[in-house]
Amino acid sequence: MEEKNINWSELERFFASEVIQQAKISAKRWFIAWMVTLAALVGTNAAWLYVWQSYEYVSQDGEGINTINTGNQENIDYGSENEN
Repeated sequence: MEEKNINWSELERFFASEVIQQAKISAKRWFIAWMVTLAALVGTNAAWLYVWQSYEYVSQDGEGINTINTGNQENIDYGSENEN
């Protein structure tokens, strides 16, 4: 059997290349995870903005008059519940 003599510089080169290869794989995985997280953040913010913009805002003044403002038309007054 033939014996192989491996010196330290070859071993260091081998381990260094392995460490660099693993770092590349790890960096790629973290980048993909970051992109998925960013997409989820943008998607949830867009959903909240859509819901917020489509909500009908109802307010009532001190006289009991309800006002609805959907943003598409002027305020609509339905009158007070107790008309004197």
